[in-house]
Amino acid sequence: MIKRKIYSAAALAWFAAGAHAQSSVTLYGSIDEGVTYNTNAKGSGTALAGPIAVPDFFGLRGSEDLGNHLKAVFALQHGFLSNTGAGTIGNEAFSHFAYVGLSSPQYGTFTMGRQLDLTTEALRLNSNGSIQYTFYLFHPANLDNIGIMGDSINNSLRYTTPEIGGLTASAIYGLDDTVTQPGHVFSADVLYKNGPFRASAVYSSWRNHAIDVGSKLGYSSFLGQSLATGAVFSARTQRISGLSAFYSIGQKVDLHGMLTQVNLGTDTASGRMRTVEAGADFHTTVANTVNVGGYLSWLTDTRYAEVGVGDMYKLSVRTTVYAQLAWQHASGSGNAAIPLLAPSSSANQAALRIGMHHFF
Repeated sequence: MIKRKIYSAAALAWFAAGAHAQSSVTLYGSIDEGVTYNTNAKGSGTALAGPIAVPDFFGLRGSEDLGNHLKAVFALQHGFLSNTGAGTIGNEAFSHFAYVGLSSPQYGTFTMGRQLDLTTEALRLNSNGSIQYTFYLFHPANLDNIGIMGDSINNSLRYTTPEIGGLTASAIYGLDDTVTQPGHVFSADVLYKNGPFRASAVYSSWRNHAIDVGSKLGYSSFLGQSLATGAVFSARTQRISGLSAFYSIGQKVDLHGMLTQVNLGTDTASGRMRTVEAGADFHTTVANTVNVGGYLSWLTDTRYAEVGVGDMYKLSVRTTVYAQLAWQHASGSGNAAIPLLAPSSSANQAALRIGMHHFF
């Protein structure tokens, strides 16, 4: 009887503490599905289903009020493929991020765990690929890490400053554990937002980073490394820098652009990719938007030029149906290779897409 009273008192104290702490947890996510016709996938036209807008994901975010404006925060997010249900990265429960930390409006936010490279976070929101709901308009092999493809930073520590006059800054350091992350990573950004205008600048440095250049671009070798039989390119150094901006003109037109540079190095060679991107979104009605965008990328001895046009119709705040067309032309030694699609066997590749996207 005495033990029962003690357990009851402990349970009441725990529930009372939980109620007083004002904890909150939010489940959220994104799912996209549709059909794409690709004019040239390794030599033939192919129809396929699967997500290409915002990568499919679901996640949990939560916070607990600790008093004096201090909060404990956490976030977990996993990427998956709507057409198969498989995770975007095998054997990883939360492939995008998984972190915990403390947040204060006065002192900023400090978090620890697996976290996004700041190139993804700082540049993606101003990119054609994100704004126009199509991964096909991200850049060759995602070398600049703008699209969420699993290149998150393990064993990382991050600090974000409070917002001051529309400005915030962040820095991440990823520790080298030789297994899940064979080299250290450093990433830093500065973000600015004021009314209809926002801009960002970012720098990331990776050591010993594995990048799947072969299957994404159709290369048999790159910077002196053989990529035969599915071998993955290993960059001794990968340094990414970028600038992006977004501006809304009234309620009718949005303009956005980006510059990125990726410097790659091995023990014996080096290479560079430079990309210039621009896009415009025309809100023809409250529900309908017509998108136009494209980029030029120069990667070693190949230039990739891509343009896209699309129409998005909002059935609600969270549900959108869309139709998109993307076309890429490669000149130089490489063939066309639209992101997410099998590389072309020629200099040209096009993709026609009809799909539906829903946030929850």
